[in-house]
Amino acid sequence: MELHIWPSDFGLPTIDVSSLQFLACSKMCASPVRVVQSARPWRSPNGELPMVAQIDGNAKPVTDFEKFVDILKKCGQDVVIDADLTTIERAQLDAFSCYLHHNLYPAVLHTFWADELNYNTVTQYWYASHLHFPYNLYYLEKRKKKALRMLGGKNDTEILKDAFMALNTLSTKLGDNKFFCGNKPTSLDALVFGYLAPLLRVPLPNDRLQVQLSACPNLVRFVETVSSIYLPLSEEELKRQQSNRKMWQSRISKAKADKEAAKTTEETSEAMADEPPMRDAILFTIGALALSLVFAIHTGLIQVSVEEEIAE
Repeated sequence: MELHIWPSDFGLPTIDVSSLQFLACSKMCASPVRVVQSARPWRSPNGELPMVAQIDGNAKPVTDFEKFVDILKKCGQDVVIDADLTTIERAQLDAFSCYLHHNLYPAVLHTFWADELNYNTVTQYWYASHLHFPYNLYYLEKRKKKALRMLGGKNDTEILKDAFMALNTLSTKLGDNKFFCGNKPTSLDALVFGYLAPLLRVPLPNDRLQVQLSACPNLVRFVETVSSIYLPLSEEELKRQQSNRKMWQSRISKAKADKEAAKTTEETSEAMADEPPMRDAILFTIGALALSLVFAIHTGLIQVSVEEEIAE
């Protein structure tokens, strides 16, 4: 089999959530899958990566994670993914996978595709630089619209609230264990790793979800454990990523500075709107006094006498 995934960056073998999940699952069961870093999603049946191309010429490429797990179970390698799980544990795994898809995945989508600052600073630039023009424009627009449809109009507060709860639930379930179902990794570990690793490793100017994840040290340890054991990078990949680090730091710093400047400008504008300018206050006072004076004269409260000078 060949596993086609997006290229590596930011200390990860790929920054794409689904690509990480496919890759981690294949490595956890030591599957003889040939990994191909690709930036040609149009070769996939659904126009997205990852894609698993099977040796059997009649077999269709696989883009669904559950189908990929089933293929791995039937490959005949020594380590079979999820083989040691009981019936109850399998049911719990399915329930947890569904829970994460509905509560954590939307926040990941929002962080990279719906948050305008993160999208313009990181996501758009990264994908545009890996895809040729003008296909990159088409792909980015298509992918962003798909993410927004999946979010279903949920507001930012609701999305983050669900994600924070999901992270706390994951942290509680993991506890002090090495993996989520004990000492052996399962397909759930691959799913969770795919969700968490980009949040932890990719630098972002709007990092509220990153901060929350960093506050769960056992989840951070889990990501580092999976990365070091199953997904270590080659020296060549590390050098290439290191060469781009200054560029990314510069982009993130500029985005954060622009964000603070915009926030300061907004606060200043609101303060000026709450307090009318001095000129307006003076003109209002003068106008009020003039009207009061005219009213007093008209009603007789103030009488004006005119004395004529008699000529001698």
